[in-house]
Amino acid sequence: MLVYRRAQSPLPFGGLFSDSIADPDLVRIDQILADDEFVDILRRSYDRVVGRSKRRGAPLIALNQLLRTTALKHLKNWSFRDLFNELRRNLDYRAFTQFFDEPIRSFRTLSRNISWIDALAVRELNERLVQIALGQGVIEGKVFRQDTTVTEANIHYPTDSTLLQDGCRVLLRSLHRVEQLLPSLGRTRDRARAVVHRVLEIHRTAKSRSPQAPEQRKQSYRSLMRITRSVVTRAERVAAKLSDRRVTRRLGFFEQLAVERLEQQLQAMVPRVDQVLRQTRARVIRGINNYPGKFVSLFEPEAVPIRKGKIHKDTEFGRLVDLVEVENGFISDYRVHSGNPADVTLLVPALWRHKQRFGRVPRKLAADRGFWSAANEKAALELGVQQVSLPARGPLSAARRLLQRRRWFRRLQRWRANGEGRISTLKHRYGMDRCMYKGVDATERWVGWCVFANNLTVVARRSAKFEDDESADGDQGPGTEKAA
Repeated sequence: MLVYRRAQSPLPFGGLFSDSIADPDLVRIDQILADDEFVDILRRSYDRVVGRSKRRGAPLIALNQLLRTTALKHLKNWSFRDLFNELRRNLDYRAFTQFFDEPIRSFRTLSRNISWIDALAVRELNERLVQIALGQGVIEGKVFRQDTTVTEANIHYPTDSTLLQDGCRVLLRSLHRVEQLLPSLGRTRDRARAVVHRVLEIHRTAKSRSPQAPEQRKQSYRSLMRITRSVVTRAERVAAKLSDRRVTRRLGFFEQLAVERLEQQLQAMVPRVDQVLRQTRARVIRGINNYPGKFVSLFEPEAVPIRKGKIHKDTEFGRLVDLVEVENGFISDYRVHSGNPADVTLLVPALWRHKQRFGRVPRKLAADRGFWSAANEKAALELGVQQVSLPARGPLSAARRLLQRRRWFRRLQRWRANGEGRISTLKHRYGMDRCMYKGVDATERWVGWCVFANNLTVVARRSAKFEDDESADGDQGPGTEKAA
């Protein structure tokens, strides 16, 4: 059952501890999150995701508590278990999340409730925070810098052998669970040990320098693919039988639900393992590396290999994230892309979104040379941007060299380089380096919450600075000692 707001109650110990928050940043963030529009956004998300269940069952975590709990999780970059433990023992965090002296449910309950906030709701939360920052004068949208980065998926380093091993392991596990519920389907031969032996053979031959190693490696791959193909064939037959009502008619209600879930798992995993078989045959046997639709993970099918030119990590496996930053380190726009689009294609759409959001284009624009093209520079100037700092690629003409040596151009490039620090803060302080959520829109939700946590901190600290400046100006008024 959905609960919109839960009434505040005093903290325990007979009023020995007050219900105020000691952390000054959390105090200001608490004031920002008091906006009723945030709770309305979560309510609309639950209407889309939960549906009729919002009027049934045990009461869920109240929306005002859920919003603050999720914000605190990403502000501190905690796991769900760490979040649960901190809420149990820290009165300051209880006061911030408005749990007070209520019992904290398990971390599994927290994770399940947070997963019902979809990507659209997270984006609406960020848009609402943009309006709040505009109203408080924290941002104006006069400057604009754009960059891309990678949020990695929570997967192991993908190789063809380990992907086949993962596929066999998942399919065999699902088949064994089906056989426990329906013994009439017969037993599936357990090929787990044979798969492990073939994978170890492949790893040994990959490290060997003997002339026969490449051919031995291919033979081990053929054996592994043969085993995987037999497992896939068995999974296809079992999935086809599970869809027949005559096979499952004698099962109880809960057994029926378990069989339906297993059937969905088999139907989802069999095409992925079949795709891994095809790409392994093309890459290892035929030597075709540029295979279309290549999987790097069976569990995160949207993850793609991306190269950003890093020395310590030449290839990253995840999703490309496009970030737009305005004044004071505030991230005004973010996009999570499928595949690996070129940076040059992202600039003009981001400018149009900036114009729709702020009602005007920025005065100053800065980005690295990956965003440069003559068409992009011309489009930005035609939209009304006064200073466009985009370093050109290739040999420079005398006029272009003179332009890029101008003071305003170099100043904007230095400011653009500071954006790397903001990306580092998002990754190391708020956890945007690796997505720990699961699901279809997992990466977009994860990145959106990291951006939301960053923007909350920016607005809170800038508001504190404004208050300090106003108090300092008030101390210097007529008749004071500082004024004298």
